Amino acid sequence: MKNLVAFSRHYGSDISLVAAGGGNTSMKENGVLFVKGSGSALSTIKEENFVALDINKLLAIPKKSYPSADEEREAAFLKDIMDAKMPGEEQKRPSVETLLHALFPQKYVLHLHPSMVNGLTCSLQGKSAANRLFPDAVWVPECRPGYTLAMQLAGAINDKVNTVLLQNHGVFFAADTPDELDVLLKNMMNVLQLEVDKNYDAALDKEPSLERPFTPDHIVYCGIGPELPDNDNAKLLWEDAKKIAKYTASFGGQRPMAKEMVDFIRNWEAESYRKKQA
Repeated sequence: MKNLVAFSRHYGSDISLVAAGGGNTSMKENGVLFVKGSGSALSTIKEENFVALDINKLLAIPKKSYPSADEEREAAFLKDIMDAKMPGEEQKRPSVETLLHALFPQKYVLHLHPSMVNGLTCSLQGKSAANRLFPDAVWVPECRPGYTLAMQLAGAINDKVNTVLLQNHGVFFAADTPDELDVLLKNMMNVLQLEVDKNYDAALDKEPSLERPFTPDHIVYCGIGPELPDNDNAKLLWEDAKKIAKYTASFGGQRPMAKEMVDFIRNWEAESYRKKQA
């Protein structure tokens, strides 16, 4: 657990990688997944902020059938996730991306929302650029987090996949050691920095719109509308949005979240819970 806490705090303390309660980390050991609790901040996380879950119970979830209606499906999915918690963890709530963490066979998983990475994932040319720059990474088109995201990847994750780029969301890295995670992250950031330096187009560099956020974190911590909430998290995420907007100018310009996705996040119980924790 010391390794998990240490690398979680290391990355969580860098606001260019993740801010507020965004991002999550996990570790697998002896059939148990230890994943960040929902709403916890990586920068200050403690051992007790992680939730222990039975991996076998989690891996049984993709084989189940769920209701098609949003509210019923999310409630049933959440119940199954909560039922996978180990004894003594009853009062904790794991990350909304818990199932995706379980799907990776590697011991450690790191999910971050770096401004520069999201300059790629929130851009008009994001997919083509990702295929060119990171041909071994899995690209996931914009989709709902949690259940839908995990189901999209349930058949694609294996021990050869160590990087997943999520449109309008961020990136997942998976490895068997924290040092390997660090190499994956640094390599991606270095490649993107070179692209940004080479392809920046000032004509495409525009302020982001509060009406069309880039990622779920911007909705949860920054809000939607013409005025910015007066709190530290909102200010951090607004600065993050401005950086993303600038970086997208190297990849064809801005691609904010789809309206359907914005509406889902605004009304999703899991994100409402995360917002309250913040």
